[in-house]
Amino acid sequence: MSPTAAWVLVALFAVLVAVTVPVLLQLRKTLQAAEKTVETTGQRLDAALGELTVTLTKVNRAAEELERGTQKIAPVFDALHGLAEGFSKVRSSLTAVAAVGASIGPMMVAGIRGLFAKDKDDEKDLAEEPKR
Repeated sequence: MSPTAAWVLVALFAVLVAVTVPVLLQLRKTLQAAEKTVETTGQRLDAALGELTVTLTKVNRAAEELERGTQKIAPVFDALHGLAEGFSKVRSSLTAVAAVGASIGPMMVAGIRGLFAKDKDDEKDLAEEPKR
């Protein structure tokens, strides 16, 4: 190899090193920043997961209490349902009685009027007999 070619090769290697060193330094800084970010994010994630665990524990406890309360209230709702059915039966019975009363009522009023009208006719007949 000629000395000129060797100097050209050394110059190219120097240019390559001159270009690569700043890139490698910047890469090192970037990787250090990424490492700090990952560490900070990991700490924050650990804190968030701890708080989430506490919150979920409280939610589970509240759900258990709600379930126990629901089990205690269930008989009350069953009793209310039974009362509602009873009121419904009373309402239907009253409707039937009202329907019977509506159909029989006018007949009874007519019968009572007829009875009183007959008594008045009898009184008129008795009052007219002595005048003859």
